[in-house]
Amino acid sequence: MSISNTIRILFDIQDENINFKEDCARAGTKNGHACTFLEGTLTYTPTHCDRCHAENEDDTIIKNGTKTSTIVIPAGGTKKTYLELKKQRFYCKQCQTTFVAKTSLVDEGCFISKDTRLQAGIKTAEARSIKDIARDCAVSPTTIQREINRASKELQTYDRTLPENLSFDEFKVAKGQMAFIYIDVASGDLLDILPQRDGRTIRNHFTTYFTFKQRKKVKTVTIDMNASYQGVIKDLFPNAKIIIDRFHIVQLMTRAMNKTRVKIMQAFNTSNGEDKKKYRRLKRYWRLMLKPSEDLSSTEYKHYTMFGQLPSKSVVDTMLEYSDELKANHDLLQRFFKAFDDRNHDDLEEIVKGKLDDNISSYMKTSIKTLKEHLPHIQNSFDYTYNNGRIEGINNKIKVLNRVAYGYRNFKNYKNRILLHFAYKPVEPQKKKTQNKTHVSAA
Repeated sequence: MSISNTIRILFDIQDENINFKEDCARAGTKNGHACTFLEGTLTYTPTHCDRCHAENEDDTIIKNGTKTSTIVIPAGGTKKTYLELKKQRFYCKQCQTTFVAKTSLVDEGCFISKDTRLQAGIKTAEARSIKDIARDCAVSPTTIQREINRASKELQTYDRTLPENLSFDEFKVAKGQMAFIYIDVASGDLLDILPQRDGRTIRNHFTTYFTFKQRKKVKTVTIDMNASYQGVIKDLFPNAKIIIDRFHIVQLMTRAMNKTRVKIMQAFNTSNGEDKKKYRRLKRYWRLMLKPSEDLSSTEYKHYTMFGQLPSKSVVDTMLEYSDELKANHDLLQRFFKAFDDRNHDDLEEIVKGKLDDNISSYMKTSIKTLKEHLPHIQNSFDYTYNNGRIEGINNKIKVLNRVAYGYRNFKNYKNRILLHFAYKPVEPQKKKTQNKTHVSAA
């Protein structure tokens, strides 16, 4: 195998018109950094003139020296790599002008190889800052951002129909500013991001890019308990059913229970030994208070600090004896868990619309009132399996991107980075459907 073929394979150079000599590689420096330089020659016999398009017959086009270009190519090792390419210059006798040989390695007038640009695009899938990516690719951060903008523009096409099942959410882009995001809830594909989440912005977007006929085909829209989206959804998607995300429903009730526990703890006199023990127990084992009773064991003994060897159910029962208010709210939470896990809308409606015990806390009453307002849409969460898990996962990755990039001043650049990030690295499809778990924080 010739040295030219070896170099082309090593650096993934597909143009066979580029040739290399045995001593083509050398070490050097550029802008104060150690680099590797390759010397290559681009030459071929042209079929016609690039200027006047006259065919090359009877030596109409002759060779006329060379022009050297320094091209950035992907590094073959730890050092930045540059190709010093001597391009053949041709002279056309027909039009008496010159032109330079072209190569598939790089676009005309550009000094960054196509593979380097592709490499930059792939690296945007990683949670790294643009400066880090630019350093690896031996180009400027401006070049990386320009490549991101170019590539993301090709992704933003609105000549398709909307998916049948959508998911809406928002995330923070700046202080006091929330952006709107929506995805295909079935596939997890990120569809678009809007700079604001107000109704006017959302309406203008969907009415501009999607026809009424396309919007009528949307069957479901999954949201959190943000009431402002509901009116917009009814206007834009007349046939769509609104699904309240199950996690947010459970979170609403468990947070109310947690606040009730904290209020009861604060009423204890911690200077009293017995009250201090109750306080410490409630603070330490708050997670057990938020578990469904079916998840508590009556037979499996474990060591619990301040309790000794007891099953988890006995630990909870002991703490419930500290306050009638705590027990009443805990019983209501367990009734909610039972109705919710059984997907029993009648039992849930009875809880929401029924008379509440006098010991029910104001926090729990507020949550019950909120459930009552969303009751028709909660029914849809029983009938469908869709949830906001995927869009919440995307939002978490967006937060990581924002953190490693130290924020973005320009929303368009921020949006393009996000779109390209998920285009090269799409959200993994859910392998197994699991029941939503409640995650809350201690006081």
